[in-house]
Amino acid sequence: MSSNTGLHAFLYCSSICPEQPVTVVGDIVKAAREKNTALSLTGILVFDGQHFCQYLEGPSSSVSSMLQSICEDHRHTDVMLQFHGPVDGERQFKGWAIAYAQSEQELALDKIANFKGREALALFRQLLPNLDYC
Repeated sequence: MSSNTGLHAFLYCSSICPEQPVTVVGDIVKAAREKNTALSLTGILVFDGQHFCQYLEGPSSSVSSMLQSICEDHRHTDVMLQFHGPVDGERQFKGWAIAYAQSEQELALDKIANFKGREALALFRQLLPNLDYC
């Protein structure tokens, strides 16, 4: 049996709340690194200056718990769940409690937001090689 049995993931897109300064993104990343480590989650947060797109992977219960927390977070609005479910293979972001990348391709995040399910996930994965993670 694979060690990845039970690997789940979600992908969502949202917008930064207009009342929030852009500097809040650093706070989000710092808190996510601590929380994700405790929940055995790995993933990436992409921000283009106005929109977020985040992919997280890990145990089903941790993924669901984090998704609920994100939906309740007042620092962003218009949370749109693009994908939520089991994923095959190994973790894509093994070793990253949360990678962070800024994207200057606002249209790329808008395009992902127009799709659901594995199609949205495939578009997101196409964006990843063009990003510089930190």
